[in-house]
Formats: sequence, structure tokens, C-alpha cells
Amino acid sequence: MTEWLLSGHNTQESLALARPLTATAVEANLNIAVSWTIERLAGDTADFDPTLFPSAVVQGWVYINIDYASRNMARVLPFDAASVGVPSELVPSPEPVVKRRLLRLPFRYRELYKWTKAFYQEQLPAQTEDTLRRYWALHDDPDLPLAEVWPLFEPDFVERLIVDAQAHGVVSITVAVLDAILRERAPQLLNLFAGQATATSLIGQRIWELSRVAAACGEEVASLLTSGVTDLAAYEALPAAAPLLEGLRRFLRDYGHRGFRYELDFGAERFVDRPEQVLVAVAGQLQEGRPPEVRAQEMQAASREALQRMNPVARALWRRVLDWAQQLIAWREASKSYTSLHHALYGAVARRLSREFYPQETEPLLMFYTFEEFLAFGRSQGEARVALETLERRRAEFVLRDGQPTPPELLRYNPETQHWRPVLSEDVASEEAAPRQFQGIAACGGAAPVEGIALVTNDPVEAGRRLLEIEGPVILVTRLTDPAWSSLFGRLSAVVTELGGLISHATIVARENGLPAVVGVPEITHWIRNGQRLRVDGTRGVVEILSSTT
Repeated sequence: MTEWLLSGHNTQESLALARPLTATAVEANLNIAVSWTIERLAGDTADFDPTLFPSAVVQGWVYINIDYASRNMARVLPFDAASVGVPSELVPSPEPVVKRRLLRLPFRYRELYKWTKAFYQEQLPAQTEDTLRRYWALHDDPDLPLAEVWPLFEPDFVERLIVDAQAHGVVSITVAVLDAILRERAPQLLNLFAGQATATSLIGQRIWELSRVAAACGEEVASLLTSGVTDLAAYEALPAAAPLLEGLRRFLRDYGHRGFRYELDFGAERFVDRPEQVLVAVAGQLQEGRPPEVRAQEMQAASREALQRMNPVARALWRRVLDWAQQLIAWREASKSYTSLHHALYGAVARRLSREFYPQETEPLLMFYTFEEFLAFGRSQGEARVALETLERRRAEFVLRDGQPTPPELLRYNPETQHWRPVLSEDVASEEAAPRQFQGIAACGGAAPVEGIALVTNDPVEAGRRLLEIEGPVILVTRLTDPAWSSLFGRLSAVVTELGGLISHATIVARENGLPAVVGVPEITHWIRNGQRLRVDGTRGVVEILSSTT
């Protein structure tokens, strides 16, 4: 019986249970991102298993296929299970890299990288600007005339999403390989393996800048913020708050398409839908006197000293690798931001067309189309419709799954029967047997191990509010992080997550903010309680409970 080992450690950062439109679009993009890159690096794919795909959808959840990575990808590049948050003991010995490929791999990669570099430098900026303009046109006018909606289904516009996925695959795989090399050969330099001014880190930077604007608005505005007031009308009533509101509007114009949770979902809430969360984040930064980049520089001091102690040849080599990695990470985050923007736009399109063609429905019925059906609907200007009974069946399945327990992050899946089983035991030990120390993936060491009070939550809005009430160092303990959390990192002392690998959101943003981080810690949100004092060692990947709930 054929079974795939599937992991949701990385995909579930940006996607929860998804309706068919989202699930099929994300699955297609992931398959393109990985297979397109690997097949071009391989040249000849005759030794690949054609029945394997990089991703799979299980009951509406998108997973990465570890079997594809260990059997197909590994014939081209060394496979590191930790990069996707999978314990190495669960993965059979990967297929060896084919030696004849090694000789040609640098030449194939050079050509692929030249194409990727041109895309990020020449194509993506203009593509992003145009898509952002189209997004705001529909956001500002939800009933935009259909004549302005149909062009969004033209092949050239859809191709933008495909090309972005291809480029994203190149940089993501390269970053994962470089991280593995650095971890093995120069782990003392890992704190320098971070992007600079990326599309994601700039969210936190802009929030910090907004907090400076808010502080300059005077005590009355600062008092509203620190009291947790998020009603925009309260600020609009204060003339002194005008600079803050103007800064908020500019922030939303640039980042309003980013999602609060699961931003790859076509129906996800966006920053522009809940601007009050931005105010909560601003309030949390009022007492932080240092911008994020200063904290990052302090965290990186030890690694910079280690780099300086190397011999001149090694120092020059690693400096070149790190500079390159910073650029790759910035490109990767730009791709993620663009994908979020494109999905936000298509989500708005699905809602607009659902109101037009299914006015009797209370929710956007086009969300229950597959992505291919959605494109066919748009290109036929509403003629190619899916049967209502099919849509109703899909909607009933979604409602049923939404009420069921979430499938585990690691599972064995039979693609023929579509049945799955958990890889690890789901039995949770009794509270009396609760461990005091946890081992995860060492994502970022920071300047040193830190101690602080645990803040346990999976909701970034709740986290922002509670940060206003806690004094002293705070350690966030959560299932995962995504861009909605980025603005809160500046207030944290460390981050611990259940999901994620070496190139997950928590890892990347923790490095950009100079925070110790441990990711991929099973059941950590079950064992840790709010108010407990923790110690986080991001270099060893260890989390310790120092005291009971305060």
C-alpha cells in the first residue's frame, strides 16, 4: 500500500482548513514552486518517481510531501528534514544525489539564478505595483463594474502568480540549502543568516516608526493607545491624533493586503479589515526605545566577532555567502507578500462575482469552486458554472470538517484511498507527568539565552492586547507565527512555536529582530501556562520551565 509522509509544519503557518478555491490554488502553486525548480536543476528526470508530488490536500488542509523531497528532490540536492520541521528518524534514508548531476549542477543553477535575479529586480516590482492598484480599486469599490473584473482572469495576469511561484521555489530551496551548510560548518554565524528590510520585517519597522509618531502626538493620544482603545472614532475626535491616523492610512495602503492569520487563504481577514490591531501593535511599541534593527545588531555582535576571528580567506567566503543569503531571504519575503496580495485580490473578486451571480447565497459560493473552475468561470464571464449540487456538497464537507479535530501536523496518507493516519502518538501525558524541559529546533540564538514570562496564545490580536498588560521580558509561546505577528516581535524577548522549520516565518523574523527562537516543539502550547517563567536557549533549541504560574 502506497503511503506518503506529509508535513504541515510550514504550510500551516499561512493556511488552515481551506475551501476548495484556496486549497487547490495553494497546492498548484507549491507543486510548481518545488517541481519546476528541481526538474530544471536535474535536467533528466527519468529516475524520478512520477507518482509523487511536492504537496497534497488532506481534508482541506495543505501538506508538504516529504516522500517527494526524500526520493525525488534528494537526487538533485541533499535533503535536510529539519528544514521542514520533520524529525530525521521518521524519514527513510534519502536517495543519494546522482553524481553525474553534481558536475552540471553549478551550470544549471547559474542559469536558473540569472532568471530568478532578473525576475526580482525587473519584473516583480512593476508586477506588485500594478496588482496593488487593482486590489485597491476593488477594495475601494466592492461593486466594481464587471468590465474591470474580467481582465483579472486573462492568462497574462494569472501567469504572474505562476512565475512568482517559480522564483519563490528557487530562492526557498537555495535558502534551505545554505542554512543547512551554515548550520553544519559555521553554526556560530547563524545569527547573521537573516534578511534586511524584507517585505515582512518592514511591517515591524513601520509599526515602530508609527509608535514614534504616536508618542509625538502627546499624552492624550498615548493614553488612549496604552489603555487599549482601538475605536478609530476616538482618535478621529482628537486633532492631535491626525499624524497618527495619516501614518496608519499610509501603512494600510502599503500593507493592508497582508493577512491577520492564514494569509494565503483567499477569504482571510486582512490588515485593512481590522486596523485596530495595528493600533494595538503601535501601543505595544511605545515603551520600546530602540528600533528593531538595533536589537538585531546587538544580537549579531557575537557572530560578527566570530566572523572577524576567522582567517581572511574563510572570512571573505562566509561574508559573501551571508550577503547573498540576505538578498535571497529578502526576495523570498517579497514573493510571499506578492502571493498574499494576489490571493487577497482574487478573494475580493470571488466575493464580488458571488454577489453578482449567486445573490441568494449568504457566503461567497465561488469559494467552493476549484481554482481551475474559478478561472474558467471568469474567462467565460460567468457562463462556465459548477452545478449547484456540487457546490452544496463541497460546502457541507467544509462545514463538517470545520467541526472535526484538526489532522496532525505529521501524517501518513494514502493518495489512492485518501485515508490518513497519525505518525506520532496523539496520547497526551497527564498533567502530573508534565515535562520541565523541551527540545525543539534551534532557530536563532540571539545574544544569549533569556528568561521571561510566558504569553501563551494563538491569536495575534489577543497577544497584542495582553502585551500592554505585562511588564518585563515576555516569551511568546504559540502554535505558529505569520505576518500578523511581525509587528509584535519588537516587544518580545523570545519566541517558541509548535510548528515551523529552519526557514519558517518565526525563524526568519526572530533573526531580523535579534530574538532567541526555538521552533518545532511538539505540544508546547499544551504544557506551558500563561505567567510561567521560562528560559529559552535558541542556540541549543531548549525551553525550560523555571517556575509555576505567577
